[in-house]
Amino acid sequence: MKISLVAFFLASVSSFAAAGRSINNHAIKKSLLSKARRLEDQDEDNGDDGEEEDEYQFLMNYKLKFMSCKAGETVVDAENGEYEYSAVVFRLCHDSGDGCDDEKACSSGYGDYVVGLNTFVNSYMEDQKDNMNYDDNFQVDEYAECREYENDNDDDGNGVAYYVGPACTEEGDDIKLDFFYDEQCTTNPEDVTFADVSNGWDLPFADGGLVSTYCQSCQEYDEDNAAYETKEMCQQLYEKSSGKCESEMEYYHYYGKQEGACEYIAELLPAMGGTGGVTSWFIGIALIAGIASYAYWWKQKKAAGSTAARDGLMA
Repeated sequence: MKISLVAFFLASVSSFAAAGRSINNHAIKKSLLSKARRLEDQDEDNGDDGEEEDEYQFLMNYKLKFMSCKAGETVVDAENGEYEYSAVVFRLCHDSGDGCDDEKACSSGYGDYVVGLNTFVNSYMEDQKDNMNYDDNFQVDEYAECREYENDNDDDGNGVAYYVGPACTEEGDDIKLDFFYDEQCTTNPEDVTFADVSNGWDLPFADGGLVSTYCQSCQEYDEDNAAYETKEMCQQLYEKSSGKCESEMEYYHYYGKQEGACEYIAELLPAMGGTGGVTSWFIGIALIAGIASYAYWWKQKKAAGSTAARDGLMA
């Protein structure tokens, strides 16, 4: 039996009050009841599609930005339970028109998320497929996730399978394509290069640049409906993320902020100067304060010593 959305929102109001949050209960109840009725009306008129569209509408307030890539970090897809063996942290920056593409990558009003590397690249490629021009000899979108490379130059006839797929750069600040022995794309061949099995071609994006590190808006214009809608890439990555940290977000899912993965995500961010930059700032402030305190103590001690010396001479 489907639980009434009205009952759910009233329960949400009670939980906010129990948490001690200072709110106007009457205003919040009125607002949530209104929203609940709209959702129920949409559900009756449009089925589940109307409810789902409204459910993720908050994402339209944000821009999506790649933050860091961690090789060897096992991630479980939140939707299908499949394992991936490298992780990507992406950030939803509040779409205020500034502060998204700088080094701080929006320092407030954001949410951080973890997904598998293949999932991230696959969603990005699908979103960008109409904007990409591929080499006829190598269709990059075929390797948006780890896949066997069709080797037409197997001179020794040993029939060894090789794989091409996304990988983190060494610094973790970009995503590249790489050449592998195994179907999980975790082990590089030591005695064979991509050029050896590809008629001498170089592997594109071998140094990075496979995805954009600039902000991507989470809203797009639907010409058929003459209205803006949530970009599928943002919704898909939000749903598939295995960890969420939404403590800083102003707009969020009506189920509430998810904060269970904040510490875990913070461990994955230093490669891009995320949490590490904040930590360094605090260390710097503490160091300056320590030096100032020591200088003050030394000055006071020196003054006390001079006074004692004068008193001794006058005795």
